[in-house]
Amino acid sequence: MRSKFLWAVLVLVAAPALAAGMLGPDPALSPADVVETQLSALQTNDSPEVDAGIARTWAFAHPDNKRVTGPLARFAQMIKGPQYRMLLGHRAHEIEEVARSEDGVVFAVTVTGASGEVVIYQWQVGKVVEGKEAGAWMTTAVSPPIRAGNAI
Repeated sequence: MRSKFLWAVLVLVAAPALAAGMLGPDPALSPADVVETQLSALQTNDSPEVDAGIARTWAFAHPDNKRVTGPLARFAQMIKGPQYRMLLGHRAHEIEEVARSEDGVVFAVTVTGASGEVVIYQWQVGKVVEGKEAGAWMTTAVSPPIRAGNAI
């Protein structure tokens, strides 16, 4: 009886996250999977609730990155600021690996914003070496955007 109760509690707690497509850091995810997950979350930021995409992106920020960007509220302000706000609700993105080492990968991420502006970000992902996310790839840094023009 107790195991049925625990199972029901787990289902009730986990169901909203699963339904929302919530996914957290996992050693099974490749570096490109991590970047794609973050970009897709930002593209649909307000689904299923306001700033859900920012929260999901924050979940994939490397612990070293979180020490620099501060808590989630401060991270959200940064994403909504001039350098990164075009990631919110963007039309499209392309991810290209440009460098790789044993513990890090660098991607060129081309983003077409909602208004058609095209920019490129350098997105760096590193492997976590200790703690509860050990072995998982997480974002260590994202450069300011480099303007690339407008989409037709």
